[in-house]
Amino acid sequence: MNNEDYIRKCYELAVSAGKKGHESFGAILVYDGKILEEAENTADFERKIFGHAEFNLVHKCANKYSDNVLAESVLYTSCAPCERCLGAIASLGVHKVVCGVSYKEFCKLLPFDYKELDREGLLKQLGIDMTITESVLEDEGMHVFEWWGGEYHPLEDLIAEMDEVKRNRILKG
Repeated sequence: MNNEDYIRKCYELAVSAGKKGHESFGAILVYDGKILEEAENTADFERKIFGHAEFNLVHKCANKYSDNVLAESVLYTSCAPCERCLGAIASLGVHKVVCGVSYKEFCKLLPFDYKELDREGLLKQLGIDMTITESVLEDEGMHVFEWWGGEYHPLEDLIAEMDEVKRNRILKG
């Protein structure tokens, strides 16, 4: 398998999470060509439960695999991880993260604009060596969000909705 195959597996997990009513994110941990663990998003904002896919994956892996295995593994995720998840991944000792959808592209679906941030550089300042590869099958990955929260909505509609939110913020601002 290659990066694209693993990212497609993350997309499958993300759609599964979305169809269950969660946000559509998925993640896997790969060591020596074998998927060790996989996780879906299970966040529940009403109950204030932080269940991001990457965070769930870290919990599955913690105290289960040796530091050497984790250091040599690759964490694949359907979308670039939030800072909280990135910190959890770093605490696990994983040094390589491969993302389907980039931070920049994902911001098309958020009510705020993209702000460039050197996450690898910030981690390096903390003594953490991590490489983050983004935009693997990104166009395909953006369509995963059509299943966000259990209902299907065309990607174009979701982006248009966020563009309107952003326009209204500027007009009110």
